[in-house]
Amino acid sequence: MSDETATGAETETSADFISLSDIRIAHLELMRMASANEAVDPSMKRSDKAGAGTTEASIDNTVPDARTIRDFLAKARRAGSTIERESDRRAAQRILDYWSAELVTRPGITSADISPVRLAAFAGGGGLETAEPVAVAADDESASREITDSGAIAIAVPESVVVTTKDGAVSGDGFASDDELSSDELTERFRIRVAAQARQWKNTGYPGYLLRGEALKEAAELPQGPDIAEFVEASAKAETDSQKQRDRSKNLLIAVFGLAALILAATTYFAFLQRDDAFAEGERAGRKAVQIEKLNDKLNAALKDAENARAQAEAARDVALKNADDAAKRLAEQQATQATLRSAIVLVVQQLKLGKMAIDELTPDLRQAVLVELAGQVKNGEVSISQLPVPLQSALEPLLGQAIDKQPSSSTGYKVDFIQAKIGLPRLTGDLARDASATPLDYINYSLVMGRSHRIAIYSAVNLDRSQRMTLQVTGGGLRYDSRLLHDLQPDRAWYLRPDRRWLPARLANASDIAWGPEFTGDPATAALRLAQYTYVLPNTMPQSGAFYETRWAPLENWVRTLHNPLANKVTIFSGTIFKPTSHPIDGVPVPYAYWKLAVSSVSAAVKGEVREPQFVVDAFLIPGDATDEFDPDRYRVPVAELENRTGLNFGYLIEWSDTHPGPNGTAADNLAARLKLLDSANDAQAVRDELTSVLGNPDLPVSEKRKVVAALVGMAGLQSMTGLTQAGRSNVLDALLGVPTEFWARPDWVPVFAGARRAVADLIVSAAGPQTIIGDQDRNALNTLKERLHIQPSTQTVYVQFAGMAREDAEALSAKMRALGWGIPKPGEERVAAAAGKNEVRYNPDVDADRRAAELLAADLTAAGQKVTAQAVPVIGANTLEIWISI
Repeated sequence: MSDETATGAETETSADFISLSDIRIAHLELMRMASANEAVDPSMKRSDKAGAGTTEASIDNTVPDARTIRDFLAKARRAGSTIERESDRRAAQRILDYWSAELVTRPGITSADISPVRLAAFAGGGGLETAEPVAVAADDESASREITDSGAIAIAVPESVVVTTKDGAVSGDGFASDDELSSDELTERFRIRVAAQARQWKNTGYPGYLLRGEALKEAAELPQGPDIAEFVEASAKAETDSQKQRDRSKNLLIAVFGLAALILAATTYFAFLQRDDAFAEGERAGRKAVQIEKLNDKLNAALKDAENARAQAEAARDVALKNADDAAKRLAEQQATQATLRSAIVLVVQQLKLGKMAIDELTPDLRQAVLVELAGQVKNGEVSISQLPVPLQSALEPLLGQAIDKQPSSSTGYKVDFIQAKIGLPRLTGDLARDASATPLDYINYSLVMGRSHRIAIYSAVNLDRSQRMTLQVTGGGLRYDSRLLHDLQPDRAWYLRPDRRWLPARLANASDIAWGPEFTGDPATAALRLAQYTYVLPNTMPQSGAFYETRWAPLENWVRTLHNPLANKVTIFSGTIFKPTSHPIDGVPVPYAYWKLAVSSVSAAVKGEVREPQFVVDAFLIPGDATDEFDPDRYRVPVAELENRTGLNFGYLIEWSDTHPGPNGTAADNLAARLKLLDSANDAQAVRDELTSVLGNPDLPVSEKRKVVAALVGMAGLQSMTGLTQAGRSNVLDALLGVPTEFWARPDWVPVFAGARRAVADLIVSAAGPQTIIGDQDRNALNTLKERLHIQPSTQTVYVQFAGMAREDAEALSAKMRALGWGIPKPGEERVAAAAGKNEVRYNPDVDADRRAAELLAADLTAAGQKVTAQAVPVIGANTLEIWISI
C-alpha cells in the first residue's frame, strides 16, 4: 500500500523509523489514540454512538485518522530497509498488516489504501523483499478516487499501482503477492483482515460485512479474540438463517410447483371429463336432432292434413250455410203454402160436411190432407163423426183407428246427453223452485217444466235432430188438456178462444223441431196426426199477440232451427217465459213480461282442426213482450249470464260459453278482442286503435260482435290491469273507451258491459285521488268525460243495504263502491238483518218503471263489483227507493 497522499508523492513530515522499536513506539501511540477515541463505549455501533451524544462530525473525524495511519504505514514500511533480523521483520510486518486493516475503516480512504503494505526490503539484501521501494505512486485516477462506501471494502479489488525503487526500477505493484508469503504469513494476514472486517461490522452493524461460505469456515479455524469470535458467531448465525430462508423458499417453491401441478392435473382431468361429456352430449344432441327432424316431418304432415281438414270443414260450412239459407226460404214458402192450403182444406171440409162435395172427387194428395184435418177435429172433439156424411165416416175410420192417443213414455222426453255432452235441465232457484211442478212433463223429443202460479210452463227443453227432421202437414186440430195434469194447473183453453182472438197459443216446443225419429216414420197422415197429438197440448202454449208472434217469435224459431251453428246436426233448445213478481193478468190472461230462447250445440273436433273434446256454440235471446221491432238476432241476443239474471234459472257451465265461443274458428271481433293488449305496444297501438274505430263504426257488423270487443276493452280498463300498463298504454285504453258510440251503452243487452265500464272508471277515479296514482293529467280529462257518458252521477233513488252472513266491514266496503258510482246510500246505510240470509237481490217497486231500470243497473253494478245479485220486484217497496239484500 502506498504511503503517499492523494497526489501520489511521498512526503516526510517527521523523522523516519530506523528500527523495530521505533515502529512499536509509534504503534503504541496510535493504539492509545484509538483507545481514547472509543472511551464512550468501544462495543457501541456507529449508530449507538450517535445516540450517546457523539456527533456525526466526531464520528467521521475518527482518531487516528486515515492520514495519520497512512503516514505511519509509510514510515514503518521504509524502516524495513534497516531491519535485518527475520523475526523482527515479521513482527514489524504484523504491525503493518494491523494498521493496513485499520486504514480501510477510516473515512476518506482511496483505492491505493486497499492493498496491505509490505515492509521494505533490507538494504543489505535478503529479507521479505529484494528491492526497497522508495515511493508508491498510484495512477492519477485511482490515487485521487476516494472510497465512500465502506460496505464495499471487503470485496474491493485494488487497482494496479506502480512501485518505484530508489534507482527508478519498476518492481511490479510494490506489494508482495500471496505466492511470495509463507503459510503462517498468509494466515496472519487473513486474521488481520478478519479482525478489520469484524471491527467494521461491529461499528456499523451492516450485515454485508459478515462472512459466508469458505471464508467463514477458515475464520472459524483462526485463533480468536473476543471481537473475532463474536464476528464469526454472528456470521455463522447469519449463514444458518440464510440457509433456513433458502430452505423455506425452496420448500415454498416446491409446494407452489406441487400445487400448480395438482391444479394442472385436476384441470386436465376435468377437461377430459368435460370433453367426454361434450362428446356424449353431442351424440345425444345428434340423436335428438334426428328425432326432432322426424317429429317435424310428422308435424308438417299433420299440419297439412289439418289444413286439408280445415279447408274441407270450411267448404262444408259454406255448403251448410247455403243449405240453411235455402231451408229457411223453403220453410217460409212452405209456411205460406200451408197457410193457403189450410184455408183451402178448411173450405173443402166445410163443403164435405154439407154434402156439397164428395170425398172421391178430390185428388189423392188433397184427399189425404182433408182426412187428416177432419181426423184432428174429431179427435179434439170439435166435430162429431156421426154428423159427417157416411162416405166421410168410412174414409176416416182407418185414421181414427190408429193408436195415436197414448201419452209418450218418460224415456222419450228430453235427453241430457243428446249433443255429445250432458246438458242438464236448467236448475230452478228461489221463488221459481217453489212455484214449479214436482216433475217435468215428458213428450216426444221434448219436456216441459210447469209453473203453478201462472198456469204456464216455466220453460221447455227440446232435442232437435236436423238430419232426421221431417216436414209434416200442420193439422187444424184444436188444443187439448194433458190428462196427467189438473186443468187448473194448465193454460186455460178459453184464453185462446176469445172472440177478438187477442192471444195466440204460441208453442214453447215448435212442432217442426220435434218432428223427427221413429215416432214419425211411416204413413205421413198418421205421422201428422201424431205430431199434432204431441204438440197441440195446452201445457205447451203461452199467450202472445198476433203481431208479436208473426214478427218476432216465429222468426226467432226459424233462425234457431236453421241458422244456429249450421254445421251441427243436433241442437238442444230451451224456451221459456219471464213474469214480473206482481204481474197482473190482462183481461184474465197471465201474459209474460218477456220471452226467451237458448240454443246450444257442439262443434266437432274435425271442424276445429284439432284433436280434442267438442266445444259448445251457444246463442241466447230475450225479447220483451212489448217489443215493437221486427226480429233481429243481434238486437235481442244476450249473454247467458244476463239470461240467468233475468229468468232466475241456473244454466250451469253453459254460462262459460256465452259470447266467448261464437263458432269453430272465432270471428274477426274475437281476433280483435285478443289483440287489444297491443294497445300497450309502442309499435302496434295505432294500428289496433284504427282497427277498433273501424269495427265499432262498421254498420254491417252485428252489435253482439261489437259487444265482444268492448267487453274485452272494459276488462283492460280495470284498475289491476291498468296498473300493469305503461302510461301510453293507459291513455290508449281510455281513448278507445271514449270511441265507443254512446248509444251502445244504452242498449238493454249491454247492461253487464255497461256496469263493468262504470266499475273500471269509478275505481280509476278513486285511484286518481290517492297519493300514488297512476293517472296523469291527460288521463284525468278522459276519465271525467267517461264519467259523464257512463252516468256516474247521483241517483234519484235512495238505497238501503240489508246484509247477513258477512262482516260489517265487507258490507261497508261494498257500499263505498256503490257510492263511488253515484248510488245514494246513506251513512250509515248498512243494517244486519237475519232475513237477508240466503238472499242476493235488489228490491224495487214494480209499479215505477224508473225504479225497475235503476234496480237492474244496480244489480249489474253489484255483480261487476263481485257480489252477484238479481233485481226483484216487491210491491211494498216505496217509490224512488231500492233495497239491497245480500249475503254470502
